[in-house]
Amino acid sequence: MPGEEKRSKRTLMETEKKDVKTNPLYICQSLMSGKEADQSLRKYVQLFFDSADFQRKKLPSRCATVCLGLLCVVLLAGNIGQVVYYEIIGRLASADPAQASTSAALTAERKELEARLSNQTKEKDLLQQSYTSATAERDEFNASLGNLKKERDQLQASYTALKQESDELQTSYNNTQKKLEVLKTEHNNLTASKDQLQTIYSNLQREKDELQTLFVTLTKNRDQLQSSYSSLKREKEQLQKSYDTLRVGKDLLQTSYNSLWKGKEQLQTSYNNLRREKEQLQANYSSASLVRDQLEKKINKLRSTPCQSGWKKFDISCYWVSTLKKNWTLSRQDCKEKGADLIVINSREEQIFVNTLLKLNQNAWIGLTDSLEEGTWMWVDGTPVTMTYWQPNQPNSFNGNQDCGEFVPKSPGLGEWNDDGCFAQQVWICEK
Repeated sequence: MPGEEKRSKRTLMETEKKDVKTNPLYICQSLMSGKEADQSLRKYVQLFFDSADFQRKKLPSRCATVCLGLLCVVLLAGNIGQVVYYEIIGRLASADPAQASTSAALTAERKELEARLSNQTKEKDLLQQSYTSATAERDEFNASLGNLKKERDQLQASYTALKQESDELQTSYNNTQKKLEVLKTEHNNLTASKDQLQTIYSNLQREKDELQTLFVTLTKNRDQLQSSYSSLKREKEQLQKSYDTLRVGKDLLQTSYNSLWKGKEQLQTSYNNLRREKEQLQANYSSASLVRDQLEKKINKLRSTPCQSGWKKFDISCYWVSTLKKNWTLSRQDCKEKGADLIVINSREEQIFVNTLLKLNQNAWIGLTDSLEEGTWMWVDGTPVTMTYWQPNQPNSFNGNQDCGEFVPKSPGLGEWNDDGCFAQQVWICEK
């Protein structure tokens, strides 16, 4: 029996070893536990660093990609180590006492893996620092690249502008060169012309001297002639003044004669007219004297004739003031029915008398109107207004509807006139 138990235990251990060898965790453990695996991993990492250095030297912008790849490899190795560690711990907890030696070996391997994990962590930190510095360098390179691009663009623009200026200067130079050739040709032509003009100038100088001599001779002759001309001109002017004076005197005498003749004829005509007018006035005076005598007799008779009851006497007329109030048209109609008409004021004395007939604030219609022609005031007997007693700023024909005159009494004073609407109701004064 003891032999069978040993055989069964051996068989169980071999089966477990086979299971462990075929397990993927065991494969990863075997890959990561040996020195060869450690050296291979270091070579792989070194290869990545070399490749990263090469690429960084070649193209700085790829440093970030290489560092990220290395970081992924380190993280993968750490994860594999953790999986292996926790698998071994689980199996040690469930194994029999017969597997103590295997557990010890696994514990040693675990410690070794933990040490490697620590080393890998440190390397990961170093890689992280390298990645950070590489990122900073990349940003600096990008900033430098941007600045270089801007400087390149500025230099390109400056180059383009200078190129254009160079082309313009070249064009200007070519044009100036052509103008210079033209000016040289003109200079040669002008030189030839100058020589010809010099010859002509010499000939003209000789002619000038000859003409100068001739000019001096002619000047002397001209001065003599000028002196003779001046004396003759003075004599002519004196004769002309004498002639003009005589002509003016003649014209004045002729005008005076004509004026006197016309004055004589006008005086003769005026004398004849005045004589006829005198005779006519004499005849008119005789007839007017007769009419005057007759009128004086009638006036004396009228002055001695008393007025009707209710009427008041002034000079040769009788005056009546109404007690009722009517408009201007009805007031005049009432006067006509009484054999009279609205009052016509012909003198200052009559104005004063009428002012005594009315009370204060008692305006009365008088025989004054401009209803026939606006602005032309006439008395009702057809005579024009010769003297006026209008109030200040009157008549104003307010709103264009004031065509009849009224008497405004004043105390003291003569009384005044005002224009009012003919439709107004107030008292009136009749005269006959």
